[in-house]
Amino acid sequence: MTKRITSKQTIDDKGNWIDGQGNAIPTRYIDKPVKDRDRTVRRIYARAASLSERLQTVKGEVLNLVDTYLNQVAEEYGEKWKGNAELVTFDGRIKVEVKISEALEFDERLQVAKSKIDNCLRRWTTDARAEVQAIINRAFSVDSKGRINVRAVISLRQIKSRDPIWIDAMEIIADSLRIRNTRRYINVYERDGQDRWRLINLNWSAI
Repeated sequence: MTKRITSKQTIDDKGNWIDGQGNAIPTRYIDKPVKDRDRTVRRIYARAASLSERLQTVKGEVLNLVDTYLNQVAEEYGEKWKGNAELVTFDGRIKVEVKISEALEFDERLQVAKSKIDNCLRRWTTDARAEVQAIINRAFSVDSKGRINVRAVISLRQIKSRDPIWIDAMEIIADSLRIRNTRRYINVYERDGQDRWRLINLNWSAI
């Protein structure tokens, strides 16, 4: 039978340490520096995990405060709040910035649009500049996660052509675009000694 010790370290009922492969290692075979390192890492982990949970709680509280205020403002005009916001204190020393970011993606119809675009390229080969072909091919290339660059594909609509197949392809691209998810970001600023906005940094790595 195993029991838990601080920050998820496990030992069995004989006092053996359990390694990453599930092997039971007698404690007498584990060097002191290894034990010291393990203990140090786990103490850091415990503090970081606790802080992360606290930040999640605070984030929820802040979002609730923002939603309550902005909805009150919108309800005065019979509406619901949508979009970004910038809230500043009366003395102009503190600012809360609310930003909404939408992650976009294409559905399966994008492949239909790609087929039509390929059709155009084949017919335009003799007249189309190599640069145009490169732009189109690059727009449909995927990143390391297999995702297509949404902005690059959308930018193809800037290429004006009277070719009906190209026009159809651009319409399909527009129809196939959808919102994958929506995230809200809240940034808090204060005026510094030189009257510039200074971000209250909540990113540990950037502090």
